[in-house]
Formats: sequence, C-alpha cells, structure tokens
Amino acid sequence: MSYHRRNFRLYSLGKETPTLKAKKHFGQHFLTSETTATTIVAGLGDISTQDVLEVGPGMGIITQFMLSAAKRFRAVEIDPEAATYLDEHFKNIELIKADFLKVDLRDYYSEQFSLIGNFPYNISSQIVFKIIENTDLVERWVGMFQLEMGIRLVAQPKDKKDYGILSVLTPFYYKVEKVMTLGPEAFNPPPRVNSIVVKATRVNHQWKCDPKLLKRVVKTSFGMRRKTLSNGLATIIPKEILNTHQYATLRPENLTHLQFEELTAFIEQHVSD
Repeated sequence: MSYHRRNFRLYSLGKETPTLKAKKHFGQHFLTSETTATTIVAGLGDISTQDVLEVGPGMGIITQFMLSAAKRFRAVEIDPEAATYLDEHFKNIELIKADFLKVDLRDYYSEQFSLIGNFPYNISSQIVFKIIENTDLVERWVGMFQLEMGIRLVAQPKDKKDYGILSVLTPFYYKVEKVMTLGPEAFNPPPRVNSIVVKATRVNHQWKCDPKLLKRVVKTSFGMRRKTLSNGLATIIPKEILNTHQYATLRPENLTHLQFEELTAFIEQHVSD
C-alpha cells in the first residue's frame, strides 16, 4: 500500500516523466488529488468486506487505495496504454482489459460487489444504465460524473430541464447522495465543466408493476417529453384508454418516479402484449 501511494505521489508532483497522456476519445480526465481520491473511496464504507470493481482506473490514483484494502479488487480498463501503465505500477492488480460497457459482469461475479470510478463523462449515463441492469449484483457504487449528469441522477419533477429518464429509473434501484463537487482544476487535463461525486446504495423496492414495462414507459415518455402522456405513449396504449387516467394530460416531467410506477401498473392492467 505505501509503495503504491508513494509511487503515485512522485508522479503527481512532477518528479517522474509522465508516461500516460489522456485520450479525448476515451473521455479521460485524470484525477490529480489524493485527498479527493480518499473521499471517493470512503463513500463505499468498509471495503475490507467488499469485492470492488473500479471502472477506468487511468493512472491508478483511486486504485492505490483499493488494492490492499478491499476484500478483492479488480479494475476494468479499455485504454491499452493505461492498462500497461497499471500493470507496471501495480504488480498485483487484477486487470480486465476491455470496454466496461461490453463486459458481462456475470463472467466475473456470482455474488454481490461494489463499483467505483472516475467515470468517463462521454459514457457516464450508459454506465448507470448498465449498473441498473445488474442491480442484483451491484450493491453500492461511488462515481465521479460531470456535474450536469450528477444533478440529473437526483433531480425531481420541479427541476424540469434536468429531470429525465435516469431521474425516474434510478431511485427504484438505488438511493443516490451527493458526496462533493469539484472544479476543472482537480483534473489533468481539466474538463470544461464542473464535476460531482455521488454515492449510491441499493434499495429493496417492492414493485407494483413490471419493471421492464416501466423502463419502456419512461423511455418512451421522455423521448417525446413535450407531448402529453396520452400522446407520447400512444404506441404502447391507445389514447382513448389512457385518457381515462388522471395523468393522461400531464407531461413526463410532471410525474414522480412512484407516479410513473402507478401509471405503468394501469397500462399493464389494460394492455396485453
């Protein structure tokens, strides 16, 4: 542990020649603050009892605090140069050299694990969707996001322009909380936006409708967010039927996640595939 921390600190102070350049097409912005890294790791709680997977470790500023502390630690890295860097600097790392979005997590995990990462901003929403798809495995997660994305995760109907698909779907699966915000200066290269760290803990929601149908209803609704629900959902349920529901004349941005569940239960009762 001390070796890895000391090794990175020398790099971050400029006493080593940089060997890894951030690549725009991978959405890389390397975190440079060890203090921030420890705060991110702390969001998972006691990791000595957890299997942990890190997404996009880059140069390992978060990795260094996980290797010897987690019950078992793995990392998934798509960038071949970053993977080489990690292999050279962290001799005991279990590295999955692949695109996280294409990794079948069940090939590596049969029991619950936690997930952490400074998520590439260009695929951060896709990462959250993947986590939701594997919610039975991912018990908790902590992630760095573009500020706008983080706001979406915790948005409510009153936050109209920020409220969307993930705002509705996420609370069915996880309780999301803000940990901290950061400016561009915390990264190399600095992004053009501010960033936010959030932590999420799985919830045990008692479903009142088919979760798959709910996702379809939510995605279809926000795909036509300027239309009323009776018009936007016409491909799922005939307008004349949905018009009998109290939410028919509302727009998707007006409904809470539980009201979407109520609406989906109504649709489920009146429509059969």
